[in-house]
This record gives sequence, C-alpha cells and structure tokens, in this order.
Amino acid sequence: MLKMTIFQNVRTERQYKSATGLSITEFEQLATFFEKLYVPKTANPYLKAPYTPVLTHKKEALFFILYYYKTYPTLTNLGLSFGFTESTASGYIDFINPVLKAAYQQAGLDVCRTFVSQEAFDNAFAGVSDLIIDVTECPTNRPKDAERQKANYSGKKKGTRANG
Repeated sequence: MLKMTIFQNVRTERQYKSATGLSITEFEQLATFFEKLYVPKTANPYLKAPYTPVLTHKKEALFFILYYYKTYPTLTNLGLSFGFTESTASGYIDFINPVLKAAYQQAGLDVCRTFVSQEAFDNAFAGVSDLIIDVTECPTNRPKDAERQKANYSGKKKGTRANG
C-alpha cells in the first residue's frame, strides 16, 4: 500500500503558497540548495527494531519543514499529514531545521531576527512596502529580583487572567 502525504497532493500555485508560503518557482529554487545539503536519516540509534526511514525524498523533506513553519500544526496533525507519528514529526523538525537554515544562507536568503540598530533594520527592509510581523508569545521564567521583574513585565495582562 502506498502512503500518500500532503506533499503528493499539492499541485497548484495557490496550494504551494498556502502550504509553504512559497510559489512553486520559489520552492524549486530553494530546493536546489536544500537538496545539496539534506542527507536523509538511514538509522535511528534509539530503536532496537528495524528502522524504516521517512522523508527520504528531499523535496518532500523541504516541503515538510516549510509546511510546519507556515501552518504551525500540532505534532499530531503534522504527523498525520505526512504519515508518521508525532514523535517522528518532532524529531524531523529538529533534524531538518539546520539544513533549511543552511539552504537559506547559501541561497542568500538568510533570515535575521535580531537587529543591532534601527539602521540595520531599515537596510534589511529597504524597498519593502508592507511588513507583517507574526509572533508567538513564549513563556519565560519570572525573575526573582524585583528590578528585573519590573523591567521585563509590564503588568498589562493583569485584567486578562482568570485569577487577576
């Protein structure tokens, strides 16, 4: 029985954009760099049973990681979309992420997330007319020192919490 994944079902420009954020042409261009760097897993040292590798097709591996970052599904849904478990999905995110980053760097599309100055930010986005920033709030440990707490916590969420 053949395993069908979302990768085999995506065909149109609109579907590629929706699933990966890239057009078919952009995907293919990035794939030329990614394919040179990606070496599929051939074994899992943590399993005693025979290992059947997944994501051996290099473009499917690229599609997998782009799909994950574009749609941010749960690991269960990600695994279902590609025909494996959530633990396998999690392992492949960690395995493929450095390859994606290296491919972006080689393609000259390296992403900068921290800017040292306003000038560096302005230079990075020169010619960009619309900028949309999508963020995910990440929990952090609350500092015990009162001054550091004051610097890091605005208190704006006090009225939004069930206890607050």
